[in-house]
Amino acid sequence: MRFMVAVAIVSSLLLPSIVPAEAQTRLPRTSPAERSRDQINRRIQQDQQILGVEQDVQSKSNQIRQNIDRDRLFAPRYIAPMPRNGCGPGRIC
Repeated sequence: MRFMVAVAIVSSLLLPSIVPAEAQTRLPRTSPAERSRDQINRRIQQDQQILGVEQDVQSKSNQIRQNIDRDRLFAPRYIAPMPRNGCGPGRIC
């Protein structure tokens, strides 16, 4: 009799840990409102990623324009070479 009680106590302690409870294996269904909220949040995240990429492209485009403008502003101008021995005979310098 004691053996049966001991087996009952041990099995009542061990069985719940061996066999998962039904509530732990199934998740509750998401409601239509939750699904809609999740879709909206995904769209917002995608829009923010696209906006970030567009801002990066615009920033790089502006940097390229500034570099081109700076290169044009400080580009070396062509200067006609001066003769080494000054002016030649009969020329006005």
